[in-house]
Amino acid sequence: MPILKPISGHGTVSKLRTYLEKKNRALGRDVLNLPLRDEWICEERGQRVIPVEWDVEMDDTREAYGTNKEWRGMRARTFKHFVVSPDPDDRITLEQLRELSHRWVESNFPKHEVAIVYHSDNEGSIPHAHIVVNNANLETERRLHTDHPEDLNRELQDIAREMGLSGLSNQMPSRGEKSSSGKQPRTRQSIYFGRAEKELMASGGYSWVGDIRARVALAKNTSRSQEEFFEALSRLGIEIADNSEKARRDDWIFSLADEPSKKVSGERLGYTFGKSMLSDRFQRQSAYQPSTRSASEIRHRAVDAVRLNDLNDLSRLSAVLETCAKFDVRYLEDFDRRLATLTRRGHEDSEGFRRLVAARVYVAENELMTRRSDRSEGQPQATRRRGNSAEQPRQRVQEHQRTRARERGER
Repeated sequence: MPILKPISGHGTVSKLRTYLEKKNRALGRDVLNLPLRDEWICEERGQRVIPVEWDVEMDDTREAYGTNKEWRGMRARTFKHFVVSPDPDDRITLEQLRELSHRWVESNFPKHEVAIVYHSDNEGSIPHAHIVVNNANLETERRLHTDHPEDLNRELQDIAREMGLSGLSNQMPSRGEKSSSGKQPRTRQSIYFGRAEKELMASGGYSWVGDIRARVALAKNTSRSQEEFFEALSRLGIEIADNSEKARRDDWIFSLADEPSKKVSGERLGYTFGKSMLSDRFQRQSAYQPSTRSASEIRHRAVDAVRLNDLNDLSRLSAVLETCAKFDVRYLEDFDRRLATLTRRGHEDSEGFRRLVAARVYVAENELMTRRSDRSEGQPQATRRRGNSAEQPRQRVQEHQRTRARERGER
């Protein structure tokens, strides 16, 4: 398991840079959001390397943004210094350490100036990383806050397991248990947003995690089988693979086909995106699925959005389809019934009501759904009605129970 050690810094970063890079002790360095060369890696420890002055850039940025000043009478915390120490048993290489560090930084500090310096000056010469994060957010110009440092460690452990390295279980044992089984999912939230993604959403910035989630949501909500799901992912520019055998839970890894380094496990997108839930979904006949005609139209529109790089429309289409799945909307008449139910119960101001209204406008404007009376797919309606008639009363009762459960959830 990698160990994450956070250290708060005050004042200039120059002393820390001198310590990290003096006497050519560093194996190499990477930088993020700094107007410098991207990296240098020492092939030989005796090689002469002239370090780029990333500390000066960081100091100048804080001065320009005013984040050097005291905060409520207290000395300003000008940077955070994180030390990532991999498990010696993993025998991690420098390239693996760079991938681990990059993925963790890009997930948690995408809008900050970051310098990563790699060392191996310890017992056993095990590579480890020093990550220096400047305190100024380049987009919001606000100070850096790490209110929940435990989340940073959880993120590091998750990424390590996805890479096939050992990692701590992030599941706390229940009272009375001697140890954690490590078999519980990361979250029970159907859709999970990390801290960095929330910040990007608030600022209107692009989140590659959100991009992947939107495409996976569209694929799962328009597929009736695992084979159709894989095919839909491919058309939407998403690659899928099994995670490492060392991972805490069996899951899938989703990545952007044109940027393979942008990858995330299913359960980190949300509980319903994990391999376990998706596999169960494709085995259930009752799982949500829009009409065949609607599913085809939605898939075509999603593929066009990906081809045109229209990520706003892709995200909106995904959100609309998630709303339809939540309220089991398959035809235009279903919108009217769900809205009438919420109105009758006095929920016109609820979030669910607003989402339904917005979804109905979107699918109507883009002709993504038809009315039941317009359907012409599959068998004739009368034939379907005659088939398996003994099951119809029980199915109607089950549908009524599911509708009641959804309505209670909106209260």
